[in-house]
Amino acid sequence: MCDTTHRGVHGSGVARPRWGLLYGTTLPQLAALGALEFVQSPHAVRIALRCLLAFGVFAAMSIWLRANRPAFDLQDWCDCAGARMTVRVIESRRPLPVAPLAPVTPDPIEEDYEIAVR
Repeated sequence: MCDTTHRGVHGSGVARPRWGLLYGTTLPQLAALGALEFVQSPHAVRIALRCLLAFGVFAAMSIWLRANRPAFDLQDWCDCAGARMTVRVIESRRPLPVAPLAPVTPDPIEEDYEIAVR
């Protein structure tokens, strides 16, 4: 569709994911997790630190991914995509509210029945 050879040029309209931020937040935690294996500490403390560091790595990755979601979405787009793409907008109309029906009162039934004595 477009010439995409200029994707890495600074100043282009396409935002790029900040990979350095991901590496900067996760690598120290992974290094601490690896160093924890060589430190002699009580078993319960080691397990707690492992869980804390593992949770921290996954939390940092999820926050980074959420912050860079627009960059991943726009990564495959070129600068001229806005001029060449057609977006179809379909409006939806809400149905008009239906007026509640008036309560129907039943007609009294004439009693044509004979009451039998038992």
